[in-house]
Amino acid sequence: MTIPTRETVTDVVRRHARATPDAPALVAEDRAPLTYAALARLMDHIHERINVAGFGRGDRIATVGPNDAATAALIIGIMDSAVAVPMNPDLSVGEFVLYLRDLKVQAIAISADIDTAARVAARKIGLPVLEIEPAAGDTAGLIEIGAGSIVGTPARPGPAQPDDLALVLTTSGTTSHSKIVPVTHRQLVTKVARHVRAQAMTADDRCLNLMPLFHGHGLYTSLGATLFSGASVVTLPEFSVESFFRLVTTLAPTWYTGSYTFHHAICAAAEDHVGAIRKARFRFVKTGSGHLDPRIVEALEMLFRAPVISTYASTETGHICGTPLPPAVRKPGTVGVPVAGDIAIMGPDNWLLPQGEPGEVVVDSTGIFTGYENDDDANETCFVGCWFRTGDEGTIDRDGYLTLTGRIKDIINRGGEKITPSEIDGALENHPDVATAVTFPVPHATLGQEVAAAVVPAQGAEFTDEILTKFLRGRLATFKVPRRFVIVDEIPKGAAGKIQRRNLAEAFGLVTDSSKARPVAVDDREPTALEGKLQRLWADTLGLERVGLHEDFFLLGGDSLQAVDLFLRVEKQLDRRLPRSVLFEAGTVAKMAQRIEESIPSPCLVPIQPKGDKPPFFCVHDGNGQVLNYRDLSRFLGKSQPFYGIQCRGLDGKEEPFTRIDDMAAHYVREIRKVQPSGPYFLGGYSFGGRVAFVMAQHLRAAGHAVALLALFDTYSAHGRQKVTLRDWIAHHRERLKTLPAAKIPGYLWLRARNLAKMTYMRARLKSYSAAWAFYKSRGKPLPRFLRRPVPANDIIRRSYQPCPYDGDAVLFKAERYAWAHADQHDGWHKLIRGCLEIRPISGRHYEIMTQPHVQTLAEELSDVLRQAQASAARPARAPAKAS
Repeated sequence: MTIPTRETVTDVVRRHARATPDAPALVAEDRAPLTYAALARLMDHIHERINVAGFGRGDRIATVGPNDAATAALIIGIMDSAVAVPMNPDLSVGEFVLYLRDLKVQAIAISADIDTAARVAARKIGLPVLEIEPAAGDTAGLIEIGAGSIVGTPARPGPAQPDDLALVLTTSGTTSHSKIVPVTHRQLVTKVARHVRAQAMTADDRCLNLMPLFHGHGLYTSLGATLFSGASVVTLPEFSVESFFRLVTTLAPTWYTGSYTFHHAICAAAEDHVGAIRKARFRFVKTGSGHLDPRIVEALEMLFRAPVISTYASTETGHICGTPLPPAVRKPGTVGVPVAGDIAIMGPDNWLLPQGEPGEVVVDSTGIFTGYENDDDANETCFVGCWFRTGDEGTIDRDGYLTLTGRIKDIINRGGEKITPSEIDGALENHPDVATAVTFPVPHATLGQEVAAAVVPAQGAEFTDEILTKFLRGRLATFKVPRRFVIVDEIPKGAAGKIQRRNLAEAFGLVTDSSKARPVAVDDREPTALEGKLQRLWADTLGLERVGLHEDFFLLGGDSLQAVDLFLRVEKQLDRRLPRSVLFEAGTVAKMAQRIEESIPSPCLVPIQPKGDKPPFFCVHDGNGQVLNYRDLSRFLGKSQPFYGIQCRGLDGKEEPFTRIDDMAAHYVREIRKVQPSGPYFLGGYSFGGRVAFVMAQHLRAAGHAVALLALFDTYSAHGRQKVTLRDWIAHHRERLKTLPAAKIPGYLWLRARNLAKMTYMRARLKSYSAAWAFYKSRGKPLPRFLRRPVPANDIIRRSYQPCPYDGDAVLFKAERYAWAHADQHDGWHKLIRGCLEIRPISGRHYEIMTQPHVQTLAEELSDVLRQAQASAARPARAPAKAS
């Protein structure tokens, strides 16, 4: 196909109007299609109204409307006489003001059917507004432009010419990072013609467009390519799987296009729309604007019996590469071959690299992109001769297929180790319980950047940081394994529907004090032999060259996973078992060495945040016996709220842990009364710790002390709990298997088998531990060190404890987690709490509520509860009424 370089996009529409006047161009549900002849007439009408309002060629008119045929017609009509600047209707007033000024917009056309901040922004900066009304009748896309009192004489009237601007777009970044991309008619025709050639599009095709019409994907791939080929397009105003499958049946599209978000949703809902899938007649499915999981590609191709065409494109260059249509070779994992022009791989020295060498993808920009507007610095950086630097990293094989490995800017630099996030994404997504994963950098004071990952569980799945870490070890180099995991239901996206890795750390609240610049460590003396050993252990754990004697563990960027690693190293090399809470009171090498040399058993009460003028909150450890995981909760409660963690006895390997909950509760009550001799008391506990706090509250009330607050952080009641039957267990996993693609089933079955084996082993170990404990106790012998471990001791308590009712009030902070295992896992508290039981839902699952971002929600809710309880406790007791 020869590219008609002397035609504008609107010339192409008029050519089709002459050749096939009755052919549909814009199609909508329950409306008559707008034919090419009618679209050409509408373009003439818009042209006239624009000129009457005083605007012409080169004048920029922003378009703000819903994602429908009317907005598509408006954009095409404005391009015929002026410059269209499509904008996202959901921008705020401030964002509209910023964009309208930066884009040098002279008027704004706003659909009367939409509620948008654009009108306020236009008034604020004095821009004229053209109101867009639907025309009478039932034809898709017909509109009227109400210019009102706007009258003028255009400087350049008449139809647009090939070298006139057709569109002005912005790159998909944040407001402060978006660049302005001017597109001439000649460049636009060249770009859309590449799409048409690559997919062999004809006038018989019909596109179902899921992408917004202010995005290059929607404008180039859907609208532009369709009109260039003389075909028709259906634009979905608002995506839902129901409307998608309905249109597949009623309007018979031959292909659809969207980003990975839409494809995931379509696959997930396919089971409920079997009838529509059978009727689908797609010639191909197109995906772009980001990587699509190969499992979703496989599922889509099986559902629709059509190839999925992965495309690689940008706002600047349009279509760069794509998966070729069958019977051409398709290579999974690649983005296909160049659709036109040249692409290459460039090294950091601006030399082109040979096949197979990784580097930056560059595109011959001749005829498609001449540079950003008013951004000389960006243009100087982005161009090397005729080559445009895409900012993407990739390789080209000997057959010309391009594989993308990530964004150059997204490469994580962890202390000099360069890490490609997509590699970790792929490793995580190989876990049968992971639906989606996105790896991103977190600022780190000493390493520069640390690795983190946001993970979306598969339906019905559940896991912890520890499970994911163990899964990745052996699959990835140690330095690539994420130190932080954020387990979420959905990963935040930008306005264009793209995930921006560089913004995720801030979105999840992971930019903290640990990301501040590290001051130069200066030691005031030579380290002792013990301090020298600890310095090496700390440096190895934190990935640093050196750690000063007085540098704080947390300010060096240490987290809970690194704390576990550090204490395992200390126990192995120094034969000393330390509780992790040591880092609160001995958070430097010098203090830790002093603590080890003093050889004092760790007290159970840990002052995580002892300052403040409010009554203290005492929080009991979970089943692991540690309280380091309460650091963030304490921090978010604020500096005025004293916070004490109660850690398990026996963490040092010297004291014997408790195996009876009443003994444990009585000991903890004695300890907290050393800090606060009398009530009212404010108690809480996470998971297992909630049960201990429950018994502590009973002990305190029995001794005549008031308990103002009993906070249960996702604590199971263990009252009347019914275990899952084998039949229910099999049914649950059978349903999970139905949701998995075939490639993931073996891994899922292996994981379940391994978990069963682990559970069997843990039960056997617990029985052995209980028997050994009973043996030594019955003979009056001291317990050997291997038995002085709190975790199995707490397991004994968990399995033997039978709760009794409590006469006071309680607040249950209930995590949003899957309840298939035990339907009554929390419900038993209604029978055990005889006072008022308040339930407050917390985002996240059981193992997540003490970690970001969910711990912030927990802290807000707890702060509110504490405020109410403290106010109530401060009020004087009401005197009993006198008898009349």
